[in-house]
Amino acid sequence: MDSNNNSNNKNNLGLWQRIGALSYDKKFLLVLGVALVIFAILILIFALTLGENMNWYGLLIGMAIVLCVILGQYSCVKQGYYNDLVFDYVIIAVPVAFGGGVLYFGFSNNFNFGGIAVIGALFGAVVGLLLAKIIYAKFTKKPSVKMMQMLDLAAVFVPLGQAIGRIGCYFGECCYGIAVDFDFFPFSYKVHGVLHLGNPFIESLWCLIGFIPLFIMYLSKRKSFNGLYISLYCIWYGIERFVLEYFRDPAQKLQLFGGYGDGFGVSQFTALLMVAFGVIWIGQYIVRAKLAGKKIMIFVPKDQLSDEYFEYNKTVYANPHGDGNGNRYVPPVKAEDAVEQNASIDENKE
Repeated sequence: MDSNNNSNNKNNLGLWQRIGALSYDKKFLLVLGVALVIFAILILIFALTLGENMNWYGLLIGMAIVLCVILGQYSCVKQGYYNDLVFDYVIIAVPVAFGGGVLYFGFSNNFNFGGIAVIGALFGAVVGLLLAKIIYAKFTKKPSVKMMQMLDLAAVFVPLGQAIGRIGCYFGECCYGIAVDFDFFPFSYKVHGVLHLGNPFIESLWCLIGFIPLFIMYLSKRKSFNGLYISLYCIWYGIERFVLEYFRDPAQKLQLFGGYGDGFGVSQFTALLMVAFGVIWIGQYIVRAKLAGKKIMIFVPKDQLSDEYFEYNKTVYANPHGDGNGNRYVPPVKAEDAVEQNASIDENKE
């Protein structure tokens, strides 16, 4: 009888009320599905109406941002951060990231600011995150989030954005590799009538391969210290970018000391800095944990976490904002505290 009443109550609810009653996981899948359908329809409409004049680069960048925000929002809530974290920081970080990408491209191309450089955008995103952190800490009562926590979250989804965005490089005919004598799309493609190595596709594939394990590990029940994911990303992407730059067309490769050519490039130097940062950050954490006589917090089951692990107290797992389902976190009442509370209630009754 009760089950029939519950069924009737659900049938009487409106569409938005039914959506609101869904679990957080189901809401995420619904939003992601709707976003993918909308993008598929837009691509079909634009392809049929604009054809070769379609701005694929802009559309793919926009799609990458939206998908990363949706996935990032879901992930940050499941980690225990507050609900609006991703939206709060994206509003500031994304425009600054674009600005950094344009400035880097312009200064690297004789003050031609008509493009966006990925590495410049990465540095811009870091500046944007830092700026957002300062603003929210000073002018709002939002829960505190450490810079390394934000970088970890961003590092998981940046590879996805790069994987999608780099496909746009095909349509923009930029970032291509050296001239080759084999025709095997997408590993080679024509630019101005000449076959070139498909650097954009190779980087896109590399970033996609990196995103999948990062995303799985980030959402798993095994947790790690602040800074591990940004370190892994810097190592993964830095190695790829350093190697791939050797196969970049000399006309597009800016040298470390100015000019274009086959020598050591600016992007390769930056890539080495990224790798060095990742290795040093992980290394210094392990060394300091050993010196402190504490356990190393790398992929530890969440239910086993405690102050025995080095810098556990600095993670969101020790200081959660939410319960992982979009609700505010309420600390469990300890047995001795419950006894005191009951005693206090009894005294008030008397």
